[in-house]
Amino acid sequence: MKLTHTNSLQEILTNHNANVKKKVFIKKGEIPQLMMFGSATFKPGDKVETHVHKTMYEVFYIQTGTIDFIINGNKTTVYAGDCITIEPGELHSQHNNYCEKVTWIYFGIATD
Repeated sequence: MKLTHTNSLQEILTNHNANVKKKVFIKKGEIPQLMMFGSATFKPGDKVETHVHKTMYEVFYIQTGTIDFIINGNKTTVYAGDCITIEPGELHSQHNNYCEKVTWIYFGIATD
């Protein structure tokens, strides 16, 4: 059993944008195939540039706000309460083009 008091975790920088902060609830290696499980906050104007994960699914559950995902060149606007899954090999980026912050919880699952 592992209990994580997420309110006491320190925010760290994301790999894709130094302005976006995240908390990692479960780290890579703690559960087989799980790459990470955590949360992130995007302030208005924050974005993550286009990138790809060749061997990982990413799942995002939007808790608050509205954010645009660009997946393989197609824009999808995601709202609080939505859950979006990015499949391995899909080019993707996120951009908060709106006036309120966005918070989400997310996880990645390795395919290899």
